[in-house]
Amino acid sequence: MVQLWCQGRCFPSVAAVIFDKDGTLADVAHYLRWVAIARAVKIAEHFPNLKALLLQAFGVIGDHLDPTGLQAVGTRQENQIAAAALVATQQVPWVSALELVRTAFEAAELKFTAKAAFTPPLPGVIELVQRLHGRGCALAIISSDRRSEIEAFLDTYHLKPFFQCWQGGDEPPTKPDPQVLLRVCDRLGVRPNQTVVIGDADSDGLMAQRGGAAGSIGVTWGWHRPPVLNYCDCILASPLEMQISAD
Repeated sequence: MVQLWCQGRCFPSVAAVIFDKDGTLADVAHYLRWVAIARAVKIAEHFPNLKALLLQAFGVIGDHLDPTGLQAVGTRQENQIAAAALVATQQVPWVSALELVRTAFEAAELKFTAKAAFTPPLPGVIELVQRLHGRGCALAIISSDRRSEIEAFLDTYHLKPFFQCWQGGDEPPTKPDPQVLLRVCDRLGVRPNQTVVIGDADSDGLMAQRGGAAGSIGVTWGWHRPPVLNYCDCILASPLEMQISAD
């Protein structure tokens, strides 16, 4: 058990820490923006008038990506449904709209087949993971990204030995459903009230609240424009700000 200190807030008797991945562990801002643009361009080959609406829906704002937007926070399935809803406004049957978007997403992503290589760990997060692990904390990941991408990230940056388990957005339920937190806690062998969630989105804070976690720490260190976080107990701008001590 450890104590975590965040901006004067103490979380005592912490046995496990659950991280989000994209924007928390991995530097994904530029990568996700590239993918969002590629998806919109592919769909716009069929419906040019939808390109601007698609970029807006995905959260592309000029040369930046909205850290609270659909592309940054949503699962792949949620992005596909949102895009299909726009395609359906063009008098396209729903099933056909879904199929068109699925095909467009796959074609757009052919140039982004090695996501892990383009999304390295954010500065300071490896050291934070090592410090927590060294203190005996159980560590896990709950991400909206696919499980295969989580594993590729951990393998690429030699982080797999530090984490006991990980859960992807392609394994329902997804954040902020508290059941995903309870499932991971059960796999770690800890109670939710012994667990702190660290993430860069309101879905992380909501999951922690609804699942009865000891608390949630919001992070802004992964984005050019810091996200507004409404459901976290405290917010950190750098991994170096977190203090860890024996309980």
